[in-house]
Amino acid sequence: TGVFQWQTDCHHIRRQFYEVVFKAEDNFTIPLVDLKTWIIRVVGPPPENLQAQAQGAQIILTWNNPYHCDSISDFIGFSIWRREASNPFAVDTCQPGLAGKGYVKIAEHIRTYSFTDTDVNRGRLYCYRILAEFAERTQSGLYYNKVESLPSNEACAELKRDLPVIKNVSVTQTDRTSGNIFVAWYRPIADANNLDTTQLTGPYSYKLYRSTGFTGDNLVEVASFSNQFFGNLKDTTFTDTQLNTIDHPYSYQVRFFANGDSLGGSDIASSVYLTVASRDNALDLKWQENVPWLNFQYRVFRQNKITALFEPLATVTADSFTDSGLTNDSLYCYYVMSVGDYSSEGLSDTLLNNSQQVCARPIDTIPPCPPLLTVKNNCNEVTDGDVCSSGPEAFQNILSWKNSTAQGCEPEIVKYHIYYSDSVSDGLTRIAAVTDTTFIHGSESSLAGCYAITAVDSFDNESPYSNIACVDNCPCYKLPNVFTPNNDSKNDYFIPIKPYRFIDRVDMKIYNRWGALVFETDDPEIRWDGRDINNSKPMKEGVYYYVCTVYEIRVEGVRKNSNILSGFIHLIRGNGLSN
Repeated sequence: TGVFQWQTDCHHIRRQFYEVVFKAEDNFTIPLVDLKTWIIRVVGPPPENLQAQAQGAQIILTWNNPYHCDSISDFIGFSIWRREASNPFAVDTCQPGLAGKGYVKIAEHIRTYSFTDTDVNRGRLYCYRILAEFAERTQSGLYYNKVESLPSNEACAELKRDLPVIKNVSVTQTDRTSGNIFVAWYRPIADANNLDTTQLTGPYSYKLYRSTGFTGDNLVEVASFSNQFFGNLKDTTFTDTQLNTIDHPYSYQVRFFANGDSLGGSDIASSVYLTVASRDNALDLKWQENVPWLNFQYRVFRQNKITALFEPLATVTADSFTDSGLTNDSLYCYYVMSVGDYSSEGLSDTLLNNSQQVCARPIDTIPPCPPLLTVKNNCNEVTDGDVCSSGPEAFQNILSWKNSTAQGCEPEIVKYHIYYSDSVSDGLTRIAAVTDTTFIHGSESSLAGCYAITAVDSFDNESPYSNIACVDNCPCYKLPNVFTPNNDSKNDYFIPIKPYRFIDRVDMKIYNRWGALVFETDDPEIRWDGRDINNSKPMKEGVYYYVCTVYEIRVEGVRKNSNILSGFIHLIRGNGLSN
């Protein structure tokens, strides 16, 4: 038997556990040894004597000062945790923090010994615990290895019931001009701890205010109720009429007066506002509200197409629901009922409030899958030996495509959009819409370009681009070796053999037998009439030499052909001029 003792202090608090190894050894000639490892976690002690007290429209928390470990460098302050209704769990001294206990952190890094919670509503019981927090710091001041203390005791409080508490804001009729909303509220409690009617004498009155939206801005008075005696002030409901419940939610506040003086108002409470978004064979329902009570459930109702009655469809806890398996373009109508309550023991009613009714049609919003595109032309076909191919087919790109057969692809396709760009560097532009799966695109100036196809269904949903298919030109430019500039209107100019195609410009230079430049041009037509460029005099018959660089129209833009054309030109006049 042995005794292990370790006097821990606040400096030992850390996220990692400690390992303690015990070694036992007997005293035989050949000793036998046994080892045992224990894990010890040193946790921060709980803050003590937490108190919660309601004061006006806020709850003030206080706890013991000083805290046992507030002087060490790793102490980074207190965190405040809150939940509705009490949770008196037994604290496990090996499990710091409040994970899984239903509390939500509402503040942290508090270095004082009090905290004021202003985000509170009447009719709700708020319960608090606090934690001390510890962490190590980097040189730049960032926290790491954060760890929490054991939780404090729980302290609960709720605001005084000296003002009205709204419990119903429910749409009873949906219309753009004659919609109705039912509003109801709890009376203040008349006793010494809440509303002291011996000090605040009558007459007493309620005034109901309304605003458009969820936040209660720009409230206007819509009703008032008054009585000399508080016990006779029975009117706690009102139906607000002539509203546009289709396009707007509405918010309400009940203000309370004693002897003409305002004592304050209830918390703002809004109607539930439902929106419905359409998609393929489904409708997405989403709703929103701003209420001082807790809505813990929502019931979705859908109208029966035969009986016209609204029937329960689903019960959810989230603020959205998707009704699927519907028929596209068929009308469906809904409303949502919120189910909630106040956590105060004196307000035990289940609160049911309806949204406005909304109708919508599912529509197909899923686009088809992109087709698979191929583009072909006869660029590689040359006929008649040295003559460039001609005819309409020589200037056509033939597009053909197939629909995707992948699983889940939209089968209903009513047309295709064809997109084109004359260069790989430019954006695609739509040039046609067709119902067939082939298309011929022609241009005598250029075949080069890039294409893409999209599929469009009956709801005008357009697929992404197909594969982008680019094709290039097959430029053709050939030169003759003889011409006769004798003004007989036949072969009077040196020009390229027709047809030529897809040529942007040339750099043509013609020399005589002594190497002197006698003609030059960048015009693909050339049109040399046999005159000397230097003096415009007719050149003599004979053989001339040319060098021609060709600039072609390609899908990447105008590009210089690396093969330079060169050869001899026979100039024949037939009029006795010779060189």
